[in-house]
Amino acid sequence: MFFVISVFISKCNLPIDKDKRFPYVIYKPDNKYVLQHKLTEVSGLSFISDREVALIEDESGSVFIYDLGKNVVERKITFDKKGDYEDVEMVGDTAYVLRSDGKIFELENISGSRSQLKENKYNTSLSRQNNTEGLCYDNKSKLLLIACKDKPGIGKTGKKYENKKAIYSFNTETKTFSDTPYVLIDINEVQKTARGVHTNAIRKLIRFYTDNRESHDFEPSGLSIQPLTGDLYIISSVGKLLVIVSPEGKLLNVIKLPPSIFKQPEGIAFDSIGNMYISNEGRNGKGNILRFNYVKDQSFTL
Repeated sequence: MFFVISVFISKCNLPIDKDKRFPYVIYKPDNKYVLQHKLTEVSGLSFISDREVALIEDESGSVFIYDLGKNVVERKITFDKKGDYEDVEMVGDTAYVLRSDGKIFELENISGSRSQLKENKYNTSLSRQNNTEGLCYDNKSKLLLIACKDKPGIGKTGKKYENKKAIYSFNTETKTFSDTPYVLIDINEVQKTARGVHTNAIRKLIRFYTDNRESHDFEPSGLSIQPLTGDLYIISSVGKLLVIVSPEGKLLNVIKLPPSIFKQPEGIAFDSIGNMYISNEGRNGKGNILRFNYVKDQSFTL
């Protein structure tokens, strides 16, 4: 009976809005790319082309160009000393790298030779207290979006954003950072939605028989914009959640990530046709990238 209940829960990721179906089979990856040992701590990824992705790992100041077809690292581009690098985002031929203290590294002409590479560094108002972990690019607004894992506010604004998670923006054209959050996400709403109403009775049974207190903590570790819908997908390794918000910041869905599949999900990206890729740190093993094909009009049949 417990096995049946577990399968039911793993598949029952129902959306808030019935017209907003989640277009991926999250419990069944369509492909798995096992990474080399030097990418065990892979923390972010971004597409260069439909075949190549840029990868960052959180201990070395290097961008790795990875060929998905060959399943190999083609190039390694070192730009800085060791540090806590959390995400990478490609904008044309420029790679932006985010460090956990809020600093942004801009690497222009990344496809050229080492001598052609132009490096710039930008400070933001964010700090280690914010613990910046997610980075993506909004092509419409020409903004880099930065997700804070910890403190949502800047300076003395912490209490103002209590029980919220914040996403800030950096303008790639003017090279300026906005102190006003681009999106604020209510943690209580995320937790309420993650618990759900459809599976509540089943989960109560499991807690009764196993004394299992399920956690739905939400601490953003990566984010990306779904190219076909414009929705913002925010992944949280803590709590194993995928939170989806509209371009206006409205909470649309909360998807629970099966721990058996997602060891430590840190990065997320989409290819041009909407397939979703999630990178996992390896912990004591090898890191990997999981691909989930876009499925239009997916239904939730059990």
